Amino acid sequence: MMWARRDILKAGSAIVATTGLPRLARAQVGGTSVGTLEIDTAGRRAPISPLIFGQFIEFLGRSITGGIFEEGSPLSDANGFRRDVLAKVLGLQPTILRFPGGTVTKIYHWEDGIGPRATRRVRPNLIWGGVEDNHFGTDEFIRYARELKAEPFITVSMGVGTAEEASNWVEYCNGTGRTHYADLRRRNGFDAPHAVKYWGLGNEEDAEPDAGRLQDPADYVREAWYYAKLMKLQDPSIKLIAAGGGQAWNERVVHELHPVADYLALHLYPKTQGGVPLSLIKSADDTEATIGTIRDQIARLAPPRVTEFNKWYRFPPRAAPMMIALDEIGIWEDAGGGVYNMETRYDWNHALATATLYNVMIRNADIIGMATWAQTVNVLAPILTNATGSIAQTIWFVMALYRRFCGSHRLSATLPSPVLALPGAEQQRSLDTAATIDDAGGTISVFVVNRHPDRAVATRIARPAGYRRVDLHELSAPSPRSANTLDRPEENVVAERSRTLGTIPDHYSFPAHSITVLHFRR
Repeated sequence: MMWARRDILKAGSAIVATTGLPRLARAQVGGTSVGTLEIDTAGRRAPISPLIFGQFIEFLGRSITGGIFEEGSPLSDANGFRRDVLAKVLGLQPTILRFPGGTVTKIYHWEDGIGPRATRRVRPNLIWGGVEDNHFGTDEFIRYARELKAEPFITVSMGVGTAEEASNWVEYCNGTGRTHYADLRRRNGFDAPHAVKYWGLGNEEDAEPDAGRLQDPADYVREAWYYAKLMKLQDPSIKLIAAGGGQAWNERVVHELHPVADYLALHLYPKTQGGVPLSLIKSADDTEATIGTIRDQIARLAPPRVTEFNKWYRFPPRAAPMMIALDEIGIWEDAGGGVYNMETRYDWNHALATATLYNVMIRNADIIGMATWAQTVNVLAPILTNATGSIAQTIWFVMALYRRFCGSHRLSATLPSPVLALPGAEQQRSLDTAATIDDAGGTISVFVVNRHPDRAVATRIARPAGYRRVDLHELSAPSPRSANTLDRPEENVVAERSRTLGTIPDHYSFPAHSITVLHFRR
């Protein structure tokens, strides 16, 4: 049978061209043959939070203004939202959207960004430079999140802000009574509450060079408890994300805040070291050990169920086990354009690392409760813009693929792999894998990333009991250095190729520098 040619993914208005996949074979010329892919369908099935498919926007460079929002542009709608960008963000189907930061929260006053735009307070952006007119504020953020059908996630200021200011923000967003801030929201055109469920207690408060004031964990815990009290008294149903940091910081924060904090924030930014491309793969792999360390801290310091919570708090404690919120995860290189060189051009090697990060999140679904990619547009982002249009970068296609095929629960899968044995990643596996199952229909998805730049890897496939056929989906590019560019927006280096097989093959060869989904059906 020949591989079917289909146009599958769309990045805004740009159609992704597809070509044929290599034939199934016991081995591929120039490749390596390894052992057997085995899937444990009877083992523990940890639920995968859909919130791992989140995005993040901040007042940083062209992330918001000139990114998702550009008043007066012929590409924007009546709200000021760039239509071309919105189409691409919709293609990612994000489940949660974080705002307004990031580090900028330390200087942010939310009331600057509500009411008539012409009367909003203009302030210098003391963190990232430039000036913010605050024309994109709370209500615009909520409207954008609703366009995406994503949960809004707001981070409050613990720098220049106060606990009362944060509490007022909760009232403005979630208040249902005839109170001052709930009525102010109504006067601004929103009768129904915004119903913001997720609230971050500051951001990277341990960072001494930032304009914060709570670098001592004892100071942060004391202040965060006060914030939590006033915010929870406004709406007891909200979920709180405590700011994470180094190991000693996390010890104190988890131990003392776990009764009210539903998540501990962790920020992960793999990067290329010394100009060696494959060092990025090692950096992505290393995130798993960091997650493991924090899993152990939470298990030791935060019991799954909170007991003996004083009734005079007048709101309930955390109801579910504490989880990790990867509320900033992305690939941060040192070279790029824009503010602080953060408008990174991502190539296909970055896409392979991105797939690795999603595999890491799936494998650790028992502890990772959400993730928001930092960031969505222009700044360390899957989407780049200029005045005349926008492009989907290579990593966009990876995010869309995982969002499309990830099941509801994690499965255990083993897949032997040779090591890369190349500079920068000498001991790293060529193949990285994760498996999920959709409990609604029983479909199994196995994600396999071949990170080797030159060699295919062939493996046997142990057919899961009760499964008869498999669909194959593959992302590839001409080389690990291939990239989409604003100079040639009509050209796309990423191809997705698909095929439905009648039966599950005994062997499959994963092409060099490819991302494959084996979609097993009964």
